[in-house]
Amino acid sequence: MSLSNTGQSSQTTFEEFWDKKGKHAYLERRVDLAHVRGLNKGKALVFPAQGNDYFLTTGGLTTYAEVKSCSSKTSFPFSQIEKAQWACATRVTASKGLYVFYVHSVHFNRWYAVPAKLILDCSKKSLTWDELEPHRWFVT
Repeated sequence: MSLSNTGQSSQTTFEEFWDKKGKHAYLERRVDLAHVRGLNKGKALVFPAQGNDYFLTTGGLTTYAEVKSCSSKTSFPFSQIEKAQWACATRVTASKGLYVFYVHSVHFNRWYAVPAKLILDCSKKSLTWDELEPHRWFVT
């Protein structure tokens, strides 16, 4: 029996990486539906979709950050990006801001820091892991 990929493990790893940076990084997590449901003891409710998971400030730059956990052996499919995330990434990059998808390949246990502009400008529906290699991000 295989376990489903909820992405929680990837988010925890991402948060722990930035927490270790101490005062050299500030990571603010946005409240999402899963968090609100947890506070609400699992009751169904309406909650607006968020455009990103985190705001990250490091090195004097604030970035919109979205963590994606992907189980595909071949590529990161853009179908994993939600409508609100597409909209947010589009607006942020249009205004010269920085929006980054932190993609965790669960199969290879590799991370990639992918600028949203790369995805927004892509004519395909996914990027292979080889195509993302220049954006490899080392979580240490």
